[in-house]
Amino acid sequence: MAIQFLKALEKKIREGTIALLRKVVHRQRVVPSDFDFNRAKLLCLRQNQIGDTLISTPIFSALKQHYPNLIIDVLLDKRNATTLDTNPNIRTRYILKQKLIDFFKAMMAVRREKYDFIVDLVHTPSSLSTLFCLLGNARFTVGFERENDFIYDVKVPFKREVRMLRTLAEILTAFRINPDDVNLRPCFPLSPSSQAFAEKVFSSLVGKKVIGVNISASMRLKFWGVENFVGLIARLKCDFPDATFLVLYSNAYAPEAKQIAKEANAHLCDETKTLTDFAAVISKLKLLITPDSAAVHLADAFNVPCVILTHNPEHITAWYPSFSESRTVHSKTGEVSSIAVEEVYRIAENFMRESLTATR
Repeated sequence: MAIQFLKALEKKIREGTIALLRKVVHRQRVVPSDFDFNRAKLLCLRQNQIGDTLISTPIFSALKQHYPNLIIDVLLDKRNATTLDTNPNIRTRYILKQKLIDFFKAMMAVRREKYDFIVDLVHTPSSLSTLFCLLGNARFTVGFERENDFIYDVKVPFKREVRMLRTLAEILTAFRINPDDVNLRPCFPLSPSSQAFAEKVFSSLVGKKVIGVNISASMRLKFWGVENFVGLIARLKCDFPDATFLVLYSNAYAPEAKQIAKEANAHLCDETKTLTDFAAVISKLKLLITPDSAAVHLADAFNVPCVILTHNPEHITAWYPSFSESRTVHSKTGEVSSIAVEEVYRIAENFMRESLTATR
């Protein structure tokens, strides 16, 4: 109850702040029609989850393809700090931590750069984004049409009936790029060390049809439960004796992962200590079963089919993959743990029969 109260209070404060600023802030700078984007310097705001950052990567790729000399820097936070480590399109990454001093250091660094554009890619109104747009000393600001759009000089439509990846890509229109004319697949280059890590993991699985079962999630309400994972793997192993099930996990879920692998007689993956190692393992899977949207977007980047367990209701489809095949099982209570094993089994069993006979 205390957490819900604090979240509600935070929302009220944010809404009040935005309403007050709307009365005093009026940005209306117009980008000249002959502006040379190829000589511009951009700061993109993306201070939220890993999955959100992954679906922004096609924007960076498209911008650099159209304007090779364009400089792109990104503001991140500790949750997604490593997501763009291998991305060749990014020059500088500013990392916001929890201390107030980190905010002031980042703000001063941003102001010194005198960016041509600050581009707000956060899909919901953000107090931090608002402050960086207002105080970041950029020539122009770009963002979506919504309740805090008074901070933007250039506003683009927020399309709600499409995948979030396509919604965010609408920002490209501010730079004279049609998002329907570019490749919007998420981009996650693998480092040589992460590729070597994946090769080591799969060295004992050569010739096997490897099904990844990722048990980790960004929050506990997305954790399906040890008994559920064990039950699903056991049933699928009976139907697909030629398949090998590889349990993926982060350090926070290591005890549960070991228990699941032992009780289901599944293969326990070496701990993926970095996001790039995790991505490299996913890239080699035949199919992925996961409750985590970041893993879904990595699967989308590498064209890996996936079965998604989600706490979202059925009408929320924005976070589905846009390129790889997928099947989704929705919770009816808002917690993944409430999804029945039988329901996941039916969908996974049918999808596996399709996927294991397909070539990729």
